[in-house]
Amino acid sequence: MDFTEMTTKAADTLMSEATLDELRELAQDLRALAPDSALADLVEVKIEQLSAGGEQD
Repeated sequence: MDFTEMTTKAADTLMSEATLDELRELAQDLRALAPDSALADLVEVKIEQLSAGGEQD
């Protein structure tokens, strides 16, 4: 998958109700393609938010 395809997949995944595992895999794939990816940063923030929300339950 090239970077453009991965970017589209990332945007779709962020807007959906993706699982933490799906988000983690996405962040890892983005980092493999572009280590300084701002989109990967956003995915990781989403992961942190979901993880923190789960800890409060």
